[in-house]
Amino acid sequence: MSENQVEEKKGWSWLGFFFAPHYYAGYGNLKIGIIIAVIGGIMPLFSIFTGIYGGMKAKKELPIGEQEFKWANVGITVVIIIVVSIISQMIIASLKG
Repeated sequence: MSENQVEEKKGWSWLGFFFAPHYYAGYGNLKIGIIIAVIGGIMPLFSIFTGIYGGMKAKKELPIGEQEFKWANVGITVVIIIVVSIISQMIIASLKG
């Protein structure tokens, strides 16, 4: 491989699978992290699909090992998941009567 070619990152990411919103947010893609957190907060079952997305795409899309992991962004996604989950549960409870 020549100096000008960049090795393409590929493969499965277990951290991306299990912690998709936090992994994306921590590595600087806060927008995708928040979207994944909201999806998981609204319907936890959808977290399976966002986890699969994170597992398949994280190594390609994130600067893993190239930049520092931002733990503050992880806190943002955790709070978003909690708040969205609480709101979703309140809406479901009110619909049940």
